[in-house]
Amino acid sequence: MFMMSSNDIDILTAIADFRNMTPSQITVFFQKNKQVIWRRLRALEKEGLIQAIKREFGRGRGRPENSLGLTECGLKVLKEKEILDEKITYEKVGSVSIDNADHQSLLNWFRIHLEQIEKVFPRMKINVMTYNSPFLPKCPNDRIFITNFLPCDENERGTKFTPDAVICTNDSVASKSCLFFLEVDCGTETIASPKRDMTDIRQKISNYGMYFDCMGYKRYEDVFKHNLNGFRLLFLTHTPGRLAALCKLTQEIPSTDFVWLTDFNSMIEKSISDKIWIKGGHLQCPRHSIIGSLSNMIKVN
Repeated sequence: MFMMSSNDIDILTAIADFRNMTPSQITVFFQKNKQVIWRRLRALEKEGLIQAIKREFGRGRGRPENSLGLTECGLKVLKEKEILDEKITYEKVGSVSIDNADHQSLLNWFRIHLEQIEKVFPRMKINVMTYNSPFLPKCPNDRIFITNFLPCDENERGTKFTPDAVICTNDSVASKSCLFFLEVDCGTETIASPKRDMTDIRQKISNYGMYFDCMGYKRYEDVFKHNLNGFRLLFLTHTPGRLAALCKLTQEIPSTDFVWLTDFNSMIEKSISDKIWIKGGHLQCPRHSIIGSLSNMIKVN
């Protein structure tokens, strides 16, 4: 007979928050025994609370994994537990489309590795908001809470852009807070179009540069309850080749030291807090850490 535990609720909540997760992602996120996690996942799937949605890439080159998403029955459980608002629709919590699955998986791995920083460095507190999480604060007109706007004149509508995630780190010992915007890149977006399309990466970087200059990021001081002086724009891409192309682009744009870049393999092989980040696209220069000098305390196995 199936008996739902608090750990099962935690798994359902995580899958809802991340929109879909692979068994490996769930295992790493909860730092539990692989066999125990997989046994619970099979039980939750058998009860109709989660479902396999497609084949996904795993952490390495091995066999792809199924990606798991919440079902409407799973959503009902989270509503009954008052974890999710009763008004949340399944579209806001169900698994992402096949077209966005690789992007979501990269975003998920970033978040999972980000969560480990607090465990390694208890003095660090991490707050993260992703663009498609059902736990984002509500906004009027169904606008995404982390959508940002640039100032406009009387004849133009303000430019808006939505990062994949907004992160605030706080070092309680040094009393220092840092703001990050994350862009996940799977190689499908145009790097630089002649028409300066709003979706090409060159224009994205330009938008963030203007956002930096006009201090629009100050809105997040009220959100995270910390003083913020600037931000870093993080690019996480899927391959070393794409990373090199993005670095080349970044160097061609003036004043882009606030842009830091890395790739999936670097994040997996080391850690997200290690010195894996390329500042300003300078590929040949020493790499940096998003936690600064604290990274020197990372043990090398």
